[in-house]
Amino acid sequence: MQQRWDFNEQQQAALKTLIQDLVLLESPSGDAVRIRQVMNRLVEESAAVPNIEVEWQEQGGQPILELHRGQSGPLILGHADTVWSVGTIDSMPWREENTEDGLRIYGPGILDMKAGLAMGIYAIRQLAENIPFDFLVTPDEEVGSGASRSVIESRARDAALVLVLESGMPGGALKTARSGVGDFVGEIIGVESHSGLDPDKGASAIHEAAQQILWLTTLANHVLGTTVNVGTIAGGTRTNVVAGQVTLGIDVRVQTSGEMHRIESTLAHPPAFDKHTRVQYRGGFNRPPMEPNPASTRWFDRAQKIWRHDTGEELLGSRVGGASDGNFTAIYAPTLDGLGAVGKGAHARHEHIEWQFVRPRIMLIAELLRAAGSQHQ
Repeated sequence: MQQRWDFNEQQQAALKTLIQDLVLLESPSGDAVRIRQVMNRLVEESAAVPNIEVEWQEQGGQPILELHRGQSGPLILGHADTVWSVGTIDSMPWREENTEDGLRIYGPGILDMKAGLAMGIYAIRQLAENIPFDFLVTPDEEVGSGASRSVIESRARDAALVLVLESGMPGGALKTARSGVGDFVGEIIGVESHSGLDPDKGASAIHEAAQQILWLTTLANHVLGTTVNVGTIAGGTRTNVVAGQVTLGIDVRVQTSGEMHRIESTLAHPPAFDKHTRVQYRGGFNRPPMEPNPASTRWFDRAQKIWRHDTGEELLGSRVGGASDGNFTAIYAPTLDGLGAVGKGAHARHEHIEWQFVRPRIMLIAELLRAAGSQHQ
């Protein structure tokens, strides 16, 4: 294990400047020009890394950046897009606040994940020239990674280890398991009729939808961590018309692949409580669950030892309901998630990072990269 990194005032100031530059370069999902500006800033900062290679590609009109050295090393995974629209910086400006627990820095996208990207750059700076790595920065994680998923999965297949720069949990805990995310649409077709003159000749899609919603709630399994949420409902035309159509928007979260398959197969053959209506569910899981396995558990054990040696504290692991690109990579390679900045308020107006975790987090990333890279030289 390397000696403790002397994160002096000059280095702290330089890193803080880089993070601020990235935050001020607002980059909402879908804005390819602004996302590329963020990536270009990372390329500039990576110039100090010996033998680094820079590769660009475009998928679906969106840029993907790859900074790499050597082959078959660990994969560092980050995204340059945020949930914040252009101009948010005016009402949610960069600001620093000294608290009893240390320095907090606020700004749109700083936690998710502009600070994590900067920390990834500083981590690869700590590596010897013979350590391979692949640092992939994608443009669309916040909107499902439709353009970048195939590239992510391709790189994960060749990776010794995947480190995801999403934000950490309170106290620095990593995200060792994530729920899979299903996005389904229920379509209920009824038979329209006049609600006063011919009510018995109709078949209400709204009445059927009410039964369907109650049935959908029975698919949840809180013991196994499966949740089902009907988040939107739309349908009908007028109060004096028996409704002929209803659409349901449904979010499903699962913690195991078994539950994912159960939900998919169940929704493929739904019941119809009123036989005069037709019911169909479309959609599927856009991210599979990120489940622990023996390989990822061994790497987490190693991360705990590094963290304990560096900080004197215990590193915990946490299961979370949200998803990330780590859901894709965990199928192909051992994956540790939540290695980015630590703070609170992702996607919220109080989004901020806690500066005290920045140095040990960079050291943790660097040590894991060094260990994984050394095994595949």
